Amino acid sequence: MVINGNDYQGAKSCYFESHLKFQITTSEIILTRKNKKMSWGVNISNIIAKLYDGLEIYSATVQSLDERGIAKKCGLKERHQILEVNGQSVRGWQSEDLKKEFLENTTVTVVVITVEDRSITDLFLMANREHDLSYLWALRKLVKLSICNIDLSKDGLDLSAITTTLYELIVTNCSLKCITQLQGIGRLKSLKRLILTHNALDTLDARTMLKLHELTDLQLGYNQMKEFPIVLTKMVHLEELSLIHNQISNVPEDIIQMRSLEKLHLDNNVLTELPQYVTLQLPQLRALTLENNRFKDSPDRSSYSSDTLASRKKFFFKIGVTDNSLAQN
Repeated sequence: MVINGNDYQGAKSCYFESHLKFQITTSEIILTRKNKKMSWGVNISNIIAKLYDGLEIYSATVQSLDERGIAKKCGLKERHQILEVNGQSVRGWQSEDLKKEFLENTTVTVVVITVEDRSITDLFLMANREHDLSYLWALRKLVKLSICNIDLSKDGLDLSAITTTLYELIVTNCSLKCITQLQGIGRLKSLKRLILTHNALDTLDARTMLKLHELTDLQLGYNQMKEFPIVLTKMVHLEELSLIHNQISNVPEDIIQMRSLEKLHLDNNVLTELPQYVTLQLPQLRALTLENNRFKDSPDRSSYSSDTLASRKKFFFKIGVTDNSLAQN
Protein backbone atom coordinates (compact mmCIF):
# COMPACT_ATOMS: atom_id res chain seq x y z
CA MET A 1 0.00 0.00 0.00
CA VAL A 2 1.32 3.45 -0.93
CA ILE A 3 0.72 6.39 1.38
CA ASN A 4 1.38 9.89 0.12
CA GLY A 5 1.74 12.60 2.76
CA ASN A 6 0.71 16.14 1.93
CA ASP A 7 -0.10 19.26 3.92
CA TYR A 8 -2.92 21.54 2.94
CA GLN A 9 -2.64 25.06 4.32
CA GLY A 10 -5.87 26.91 5.00
CA ALA A 11 -9.46 26.29 3.99
CA LYS A 12 -11.16 28.08 1.11
CA SER A 13 -14.63 29.53 1.61
CA CYS A 14 -16.87 28.54 -1.29
CA TYR A 15 -20.62 28.85 -1.65
CA PHE A 16 -22.60 26.54 -3.90
CA GLU A 17 -26.23 26.23 -4.87
CA SER A 18 -27.97 24.56 -1.95
CA HIS A 19 -29.43 21.05 -2.37
CA LEU A 20 -31.21 19.82 0.75
CA LYS A 21 -30.23 16.39 2.09
CA PHE A 22 -31.74 14.54 5.05
CA GLN A 23 -28.85 12.21 5.81
CA ILE A 24 -25.17 11.64 5.26
CA THR A 25 -24.88 8.59 3.05
CA THR A 26 -21.99 6.34 4.07
CA SER A 27 -20.99 2.78 3.27
CA GLU A 28 -19.29 0.14 5.37
CA ILE A 29 -16.77 -1.97 3.46
CA ILE A 30 -14.96 -5.01 4.86
CA LEU A 31 -11.53 -5.64 3.35
CA THR A 32 -10.03 -9.10 3.87
CA ARG A 33 -6.73 -10.69 2.83
CA LYS A 34 -5.33 -14.15 3.53
CA ASN A 35 -2.08 -12.97 5.11
CA LYS A 36 -0.23 -9.76 5.98
CA LYS A 37 2.17 -10.13 3.08
CA MET A 38 -0.57 -9.65 0.49
CA SER A 39 -0.95 -6.12 -0.90
CA TRP A 40 -4.24 -4.33 -0.49
CA GLY A 41 -3.81 -2.77 -3.92
CA VAL A 42 -4.82 0.73 -2.86
CA ASN A 43 -3.11 4.11 -2.96
CA ILE A 44 -4.47 6.46 -0.29
CA SER A 45 -3.79 10.18 -0.34
CA ASN A 46 -3.40 11.67 3.12
CA ILE A 47 -4.11 15.33 3.72
CA ILE A 48 -3.82 17.23 6.96
CA ALA A 49 -5.89 20.41 6.68
CA LYS A 50 -4.40 23.02 8.96
CA LEU A 51 -7.15 25.50 9.72
CA TYR A 52 -6.58 29.16 10.58
CA ASP A 53 -6.79 28.60 14.34
CA GLY A 54 -4.32 25.71 14.41
CA LEU A 55 -6.89 22.90 14.30
CA GLU A 56 -5.73 19.97 12.19
CA ILE A 57 -8.21 17.78 10.33
CA TYR A 58 -6.96 14.51 8.86
CA SER A 59 -8.45 13.32 5.59
CA ALA A 60 -7.77 10.00 3.86
CA THR A 61 -9.02 9.64 0.29
CA VAL A 62 -8.64 6.69 -2.09
CA GLN A 63 -6.47 8.00 -4.92
CA SER A 64 -6.12 4.89 -7.07
CA LEU A 65 -6.77 1.14 -7.03
CA ASP A 66 -5.12 -1.85 -8.65
CA GLU A 67 -7.57 -3.34 -11.14
CA ARG A 68 -7.14 -6.82 -9.66
CA GLY A 69 -6.37 -5.74 -6.14
CA ILE A 70 -8.14 -6.86 -2.97
CA ALA A 71 -9.50 -3.41 -2.11
CA LYS A 72 -11.29 -2.97 -5.43
CA LYS A 73 -12.77 -6.47 -5.33
CA CYS A 74 -14.15 -5.71 -1.86
CA GLY A 75 -15.95 -2.58 -3.09
CA LEU A 76 -13.57 0.30 -2.38
CA LYS A 77 -13.68 2.98 -5.09
CA GLU A 78 -11.52 5.85 -6.16
CA ARG A 79 -12.31 9.16 -4.41
CA HIS A 80 -13.92 7.40 -1.47
CA GLN A 81 -13.04 9.30 1.69
CA ILE A 82 -12.36 7.10 4.70
CA LEU A 83 -14.19 8.23 7.85
CA GLU A 84 -13.65 5.25 10.16
CA VAL A 85 -11.27 2.31 10.33
CA ASN A 86 -12.14 -0.67 12.51
CA GLY A 87 -14.72 1.35 14.46
CA GLN A 88 -12.42 4.35 15.06
CA SER A 89 -12.88 7.80 13.59
CA VAL A 90 -9.83 8.93 11.60
CA ARG A 91 -10.53 12.63 12.25
CA GLY A 92 -7.59 13.21 14.56
CA TRP A 93 -5.22 10.68 13.02
CA GLN A 94 -1.84 11.00 11.35
CA SER A 95 -0.83 9.03 8.24
CA GLU A 96 1.11 6.57 10.42
CA ASP A 97 -2.08 5.61 12.24
CA LEU A 98 -3.78 4.60 9.00
CA LYS A 99 -0.72 2.66 7.83
CA LYS A 100 -0.65 0.72 11.05
CA GLU A 101 -4.26 -0.44 10.75
CA PHE A 102 -3.77 -1.64 7.19
CA LEU A 103 -0.36 -3.24 7.68
CA GLU A 104 -1.06 -5.08 10.93
CA ASN A 105 -4.49 -6.57 10.14
CA THR A 106 -5.82 -9.11 7.70
CA THR A 107 -9.33 -7.70 8.02
CA VAL A 108 -10.01 -3.97 7.92
CA THR A 109 -13.50 -2.51 8.16
CA VAL A 110 -13.83 1.01 6.77
CA VAL A 111 -16.70 3.50 6.66
CA VAL A 112 -16.47 5.69 3.58
CA ILE A 113 -18.26 8.62 2.01
CA THR A 114 -18.35 9.51 -1.68
CA VAL A 115 -17.05 12.79 -3.06
CA GLU A 116 -20.63 13.74 -3.99
CA ASP A 117 -21.92 13.28 -0.44
CA ARG A 118 -19.09 15.16 1.18
CA SER A 119 -20.04 18.12 -1.06
CA ILE A 120 -23.43 18.54 0.66
CA THR A 121 -24.26 22.21 1.20
CA ASP A 122 -27.64 21.97 2.98
CA LEU A 123 -28.23 19.23 5.57
CA PHE A 124 -31.34 18.62 7.71
CA LEU A 125 -30.97 15.93 10.40
CA MET A 126 -33.91 14.77 12.53
CA ALA A 127 -34.47 12.04 15.12
CA ASN A 128 -32.89 8.66 14.33
CA ARG A 129 -30.04 10.29 12.42
CA GLU A 130 -27.89 10.90 15.52
CA HIS A 131 -24.99 8.86 14.18
CA ASP A 132 -24.63 11.28 11.26
CA LEU A 133 -23.48 13.98 13.70
CA SER A 134 -20.09 12.26 14.04
CA TYR A 135 -19.46 12.70 10.30
CA LEU A 136 -20.16 16.44 10.04
CA TRP A 137 -16.44 17.23 10.00
CA ALA A 138 -16.13 15.59 6.57
CA LEU A 139 -18.58 17.97 4.88
CA ARG A 140 -16.20 20.67 3.70
CA LYS A 141 -18.77 22.71 1.71
CA LEU A 142 -21.63 22.83 4.20
CA VAL A 143 -23.49 26.17 4.15
CA LYS A 144 -26.67 25.38 6.10
CA LEU A 145 -27.09 22.84 8.91
CA SER A 146 -30.44 22.08 10.57
CA ILE A 147 -30.82 19.69 13.50
CA CYS A 148 -34.24 18.95 14.97
CA ASN A 149 -35.56 16.56 17.61
CA ILE A 150 -32.19 15.05 18.50
CA ASP A 151 -31.41 15.05 22.23
CA LEU A 152 -28.16 16.98 22.77
CA SER A 153 -28.58 17.51 26.52
CA LYS A 154 -25.90 14.97 27.44
CA ASP A 155 -23.22 15.05 24.75
CA GLY A 156 -23.93 18.34 23.03
CA LEU A 157 -22.86 18.90 19.44
CA ASP A 158 -19.24 19.00 18.29
CA LEU A 159 -18.82 21.80 15.75
CA SER A 160 -15.09 22.24 16.38
CA ALA A 161 -14.06 20.68 13.08
CA ILE A 162 -16.97 21.80 10.93
CA THR A 163 -16.35 23.97 7.90
CA THR A 164 -16.03 27.69 8.55
CA THR A 165 -18.20 28.35 5.46
CA LEU A 166 -21.34 27.57 7.48
CA TYR A 167 -23.79 30.43 6.97
CA GLU A 168 -26.88 29.22 8.85
CA LEU A 169 -27.22 26.93 11.88
CA ILE A 170 -30.56 25.69 13.23
CA VAL A 171 -30.71 23.57 16.39
CA THR A 172 -34.29 23.27 17.58
CA ASN A 173 -36.06 21.04 20.09
CA CYS A 174 -32.77 19.40 21.08
CA SER A 175 -32.87 20.02 24.87
CA LEU A 176 -29.87 22.37 24.81
CA LYS A 177 -29.21 23.82 28.27
CA CYS A 178 -26.36 26.18 27.41
CA ILE A 179 -24.79 27.41 24.20
CA THR A 180 -21.41 25.98 25.17
CA GLN A 181 -22.89 22.56 24.40
CA LEU A 182 -22.43 23.62 20.78
CA GLN A 183 -18.72 22.96 21.06
CA GLY A 184 -16.62 25.08 18.73
CA ILE A 185 -19.45 27.32 17.54
CA GLY A 186 -17.16 30.30 18.01
CA ARG A 187 -15.07 29.06 15.06
CA LEU A 188 -17.95 29.65 12.64
CA LYS A 189 -16.70 32.99 11.38
CA SER A 190 -19.16 33.13 8.47
CA LEU A 191 -22.28 32.39 10.52
CA LYS A 192 -25.04 34.89 9.75
CA ARG A 193 -28.17 33.18 11.10
CA LEU A 194 -28.53 31.17 14.33
CA ILE A 195 -31.82 29.58 15.40
CA LEU A 196 -31.92 27.86 18.81
CA THR A 197 -35.67 27.73 19.46
CA HIS A 198 -37.55 25.18 21.61
CA ASN A 199 -34.63 24.34 23.88
CA ALA A 200 -33.86 24.82 27.60
CA LEU A 201 -31.53 27.82 27.43
CA ASP A 202 -31.75 30.14 30.44
CA THR A 203 -28.68 32.28 29.73
CA LEU A 204 -26.01 32.85 27.09
CA ASP A 205 -22.26 32.50 27.48
CA ALA A 206 -20.86 35.96 26.68
CA ARG A 207 -17.45 34.76 25.54
CA THR A 208 -19.01 32.37 23.04
CA MET A 209 -21.55 34.82 21.65
CA LEU A 210 -19.05 37.61 21.11
CA LYS A 211 -17.04 35.37 18.79
CA LEU A 212 -19.92 35.38 16.31
CA HIS A 213 -18.90 38.65 14.70
CA GLU A 214 -20.93 38.23 11.49
CA LEU A 215 -24.21 37.17 13.10
CA THR A 216 -27.18 39.26 11.93
CA ASP A 217 -30.20 37.06 12.75
CA LEU A 218 -30.67 35.37 16.15
CA GLN A 219 -33.79 33.38 17.11
CA LEU A 220 -34.03 32.30 20.77
CA GLY A 221 -37.76 31.79 21.17
CA TYR A 222 -39.34 29.09 23.36
CA ASN A 223 -36.53 28.85 25.91
CA GLN A 224 -36.31 29.55 29.65
CA MET A 225 -34.71 32.99 29.82
CA LYS A 226 -35.84 35.19 32.70
CA GLU A 227 -33.64 38.13 31.75
CA PHE A 228 -32.80 39.85 28.51
CA PRO A 229 -29.26 38.50 27.77
CA ILE A 230 -27.07 41.56 28.26
CA VAL A 231 -24.39 40.17 25.95
CA LEU A 232 -26.76 40.70 23.02
CA THR A 233 -26.51 44.45 23.47
CA LYS A 234 -22.83 44.17 22.55
CA MET A 235 -23.58 42.34 19.29
CA VAL A 236 -23.79 45.49 17.25
CA HIS A 237 -24.31 43.76 13.89
CA LEU A 238 -27.56 42.01 14.87
CA GLU A 239 -30.42 43.04 12.60
CA GLU A 240 -33.13 40.68 13.83
CA LEU A 241 -33.66 39.31 17.33
CA SER A 242 -36.45 37.06 18.55
CA LEU A 243 -36.92 36.21 22.24
CA ILE A 244 -40.57 35.18 22.07
CA HIS A 245 -42.04 32.73 24.59
CA ASN A 246 -39.49 33.24 27.36
CA GLN A 247 -39.93 34.77 30.83
CA ILE A 248 -38.26 38.14 30.29
CA SER A 249 -39.57 40.90 32.57
CA ASN A 250 -37.62 43.95 31.37
CA VAL A 251 -35.59 45.37 28.51
CA PRO A 252 -32.24 46.88 29.60
CA GLU A 253 -31.27 50.38 28.55
CA ASP A 254 -28.07 48.94 27.05
CA ILE A 255 -30.23 47.82 24.13
CA ILE A 256 -29.66 51.25 22.60
CA GLN A 257 -26.17 50.02 21.67
CA MET A 258 -27.76 47.71 19.10
CA ARG A 259 -27.62 50.33 16.35
CA SER A 260 -28.22 47.85 13.52
CA LEU A 261 -31.34 46.23 15.02
CA GLU A 262 -34.27 46.29 12.57
CA LYS A 263 -36.65 43.68 14.02
CA LEU A 264 -37.28 42.91 17.68
CA HIS A 265 -39.77 40.25 18.78
CA LEU A 266 -40.63 39.97 22.48
CA ASP A 267 -44.09 38.39 22.34
CA ASN A 268 -45.26 36.08 25.11
CA ASN A 269 -42.95 37.23 27.88
CA VAL A 270 -43.79 38.90 31.21
CA LEU A 271 -42.99 42.52 30.37
CA THR A 272 -44.96 45.04 32.42
CA GLU A 273 -43.73 48.18 30.68
CA LEU A 274 -42.03 49.30 27.51
CA PRO A 275 -39.28 51.88 28.02
CA GLN A 276 -39.31 54.69 25.45
CA TYR A 277 -35.67 54.12 24.54
CA VAL A 278 -36.67 50.86 22.85
CA THR A 279 -38.37 52.72 20.00
CA LEU A 280 -36.88 56.18 20.20
CA GLN A 281 -33.17 55.33 20.42
CA LEU A 282 -32.85 52.40 18.03
CA PRO A 283 -32.46 54.20 14.69
CA GLN A 284 -32.87 51.18 12.39
CA LEU A 285 -35.81 49.54 14.19
CA ARG A 286 -38.61 48.74 11.74
CA ALA A 287 -40.61 46.07 13.52
CA LEU A 288 -41.46 45.61 17.18
CA THR A 289 -43.89 42.94 18.40
CA LEU A 290 -44.93 42.58 22.02
CA GLU A 291 -48.12 40.53 22.05
CA ASN A 292 -49.28 38.67 25.15
CA ASN A 293 -47.17 40.37 27.81
CA ARG A 294 -48.33 41.80 31.16
CA PHE A 295 -48.62 45.50 30.47
CA LYS A 296 -50.66 47.16 33.20
CA ASP A 297 -51.47 50.04 30.87
CA SER A 298 -50.95 50.44 27.17
CA PRO A 299 -47.72 52.34 26.57
CA ASP A 300 -48.21 56.04 25.97
CA ARG A 301 -49.36 56.19 22.37
CA SER A 302 -48.11 59.72 21.89
CA SER A 303 -44.58 58.59 22.59
CA TYR A 304 -44.64 55.99 19.83
CA SER A 305 -46.77 57.64 17.17
CA SER A 306 -44.60 60.74 17.15
CA ASP A 307 -42.79 62.21 14.18
CA THR A 308 -39.83 60.03 15.09
CA LEU A 309 -41.72 56.88 14.10
CA ALA A 310 -43.75 58.54 11.38
CA SER A 311 -40.54 59.47 9.61
CA ARG A 312 -39.57 55.81 9.28
CA LYS A 313 -40.61 54.27 6.02
CA LYS A 314 -42.17 51.02 7.24
CA PHE A 315 -42.58 50.64 10.95
CA PHE A 316 -44.66 47.84 12.41
CA PHE A 317 -45.53 48.31 16.06
CA LYS A 318 -47.82 45.78 17.70
CA ILE A 319 -48.43 45.50 21.43
CA GLY A 320 -51.47 43.32 21.91
CA VAL A 321 -53.91 41.25 19.95
CA THR A 322 -56.75 43.67 20.75
CA ASP A 323 -54.80 46.90 20.31
CA ASN A 324 -54.73 46.98 16.54
CA SER A 325 -54.82 50.77 16.49
CA LEU A 326 -51.14 50.76 17.43
CA ALA A 327 -50.05 48.84 14.34
CA GLN A 328 -48.59 51.03 11.65
CA ASN A 329 -47.21 50.23 8.20
